[in-house]
Amino acid sequence: MHWSLLLIVIPFLGAALLGYLRDQRSQSLIGIAVGTIVLLSSVMSFLAFRAHGVLTWQLNGAGVFAPSLRLDGLSALFSMFSAGVWLVTGIYMYTYMQHEERTLSFYAFYLITLGAVQGLFLAGDFVTLLVFFEVMTVASFFWVIHRQDRESMQAGYFYLFLGIAAGLCIAGGIALLLVAGTTLKIGLSAAVPGNTAMFGWAVLLFVLGFGVKAGMAPVHIWLPKAHPVAPTPGSALLSGILIKAGAYGLIRTGQMVNWGLGDLVPWLGTLVVILGVVTMLLGVGLALLQANAKRLLAYHSVSQMGYIILGIGTALVLKGQGSFGLSGAIFHSLNHALFKSALFLGVGIIVLGTDELDLNKLGGLWKKYPWTAICMLIAAFGITGTPGLNGFISKSLLHHGALEVALSGNAIMVWAERFFNLVGVGTAASFVKLIGLTFLGKQKTQLKADAGEGPMLKIAMALLAAVMLIIGTQPDLIMNLFIKPATHSAGLTDLAQLSQVNFFASSAVWDMLITLALGGTLFAFGMKTNLFHYEPPQWLSLEAAGRQLVKAYVAADSYVSRTYQSFSRRFGFRLRSCYRRMLVINRRLDFEGGGIFTVLSFSNLNSNAFLVLTVFAALVLYYFGARLLGG
Repeated sequence: MHWSLLLIVIPFLGAALLGYLRDQRSQSLIGIAVGTIVLLSSVMSFLAFRAHGVLTWQLNGAGVFAPSLRLDGLSALFSMFSAGVWLVTGIYMYTYMQHEERTLSFYAFYLITLGAVQGLFLAGDFVTLLVFFEVMTVASFFWVIHRQDRESMQAGYFYLFLGIAAGLCIAGGIALLLVAGTTLKIGLSAAVPGNTAMFGWAVLLFVLGFGVKAGMAPVHIWLPKAHPVAPTPGSALLSGILIKAGAYGLIRTGQMVNWGLGDLVPWLGTLVVILGVVTMLLGVGLALLQANAKRLLAYHSVSQMGYIILGIGTALVLKGQGSFGLSGAIFHSLNHALFKSALFLGVGIIVLGTDELDLNKLGGLWKKYPWTAICMLIAAFGITGTPGLNGFISKSLLHHGALEVALSGNAIMVWAERFFNLVGVGTAASFVKLIGLTFLGKQKTQLKADAGEGPMLKIAMALLAAVMLIIGTQPDLIMNLFIKPATHSAGLTDLAQLSQVNFFASSAVWDMLITLALGGTLFAFGMKTNLFHYEPPQWLSLEAAGRQLVKAYVAADSYVSRTYQSFSRRFGFRLRSCYRRMLVINRRLDFEGGGIFTVLSFSNLNSNAFLVLTVFAALVLYYFGARLLGG
């Protein structure tokens, strides 16, 4: 288990060491060195799992709150590909961060976030996962606000607010699991809970909390705000890795409910399928309308996470028989980390040379950036599902899963499969737009004097492109070595149908080629009709809905406050009036009464005595009244 501990400890030690370094070159070398050690440690951890099976480690602690780690096929895979992308990004930063200010703080939070992400993937219980989840959120917040201008500060605090809200949802889910009397251990299916209602609410809070980080609609709104303002390495890691923390949490949640077996939460599968479809459609639709390259990629992160959420949902609907959907979700998490990181890094190279993100102002850049153009083209082929690239393999598995639930006859599931194909067309059109408007046609933007592709930038892009090509051409190797063990560790044991998949069957290849052709046609239609320049009304946006909700809350709060103050004034006035009248009566009794009233002065009685006498009188009246009515 010592290799797994290095994955968490080394990045934090590296961040502490940065305090002694002032020049950007030394900081970059520390980042690359830490990334290399973490990647090697993740490989060693994976080999340890292959040799010994599931490994667990727990600190001494009290009951369910003893921190623990778990290394299985799923956590080992997520740990390894996140370490790989982190190292590639570190190599890229060697050149890129020469153009940024405050590099020390960025590198420090870059390494702290790496340690938190590794800890999250290796957590052995949901409490430990929550701790690393919050560290990851707070540390990555400083990526978003790195430039400290008005836009980045707004986006950063928006990101932080939603991240903390997600953590609170997970914390609430943990508390309800304790109330339900079930386990907090990761990797285990929950026993029949003592309180099924509380268990259902806990699962719903987990879906919401992890869904925020995964970019699930309608809580995806932090992505298009945070990605454009963060430095490019931050954007690449936010999209390539950090949103996979949400996907990982959703997979572990599915495992906790035993993938629908036992019907502990019978509505969960349908809910997750619907959320996945809505996320896919919303993401791709908004991506098509974007002219800002980073915002286009951000919305496609939403759409691609919709694919992953849909795959998880199909596994839940099929109750333990959804190996296509779950393996596709795991495989697509790996693939998305590769091609989306490559696309963001490629856009970053363009920005270094042009200071421009508007696609309508770019064009003709393939001559100046041939290496970037080739690598981004490979990544674009990957994300669109072109045969021979990595995305084709995972999308084939996801499509098999969608077909399986569609054959169940449920109308929602039938439409899920149809929308799956429609989103594929929109994705193809989006990346024809991105690549075409950036690299083809006439050059519209003046390049900087020092614009070009540095060797470290080329190496980073080439590494990602090479891995995508290997996965796309050797899918069976990747399936047997990584995806099947991860799927088994996630709780599905019947994986026989995964061995029967022919990824390059002629029907599958033709279906994908037709999808790409339709995507190209949609792009041409959109450009000719100016469809991609359409701006939806502001009131349709979720941000506008949020502002209206806040305004409604403020108005309601103001109304309640005014009503309370008005009532308080009237009530206080009446109390003062009654008090004054009582004093007048007391004085009359003092001067106009007889007998005892000549000895006892009512106006000198304190309020406590008066209250006691009043209560006593009321009790006497109640007693005699009850006797009279009863007698």
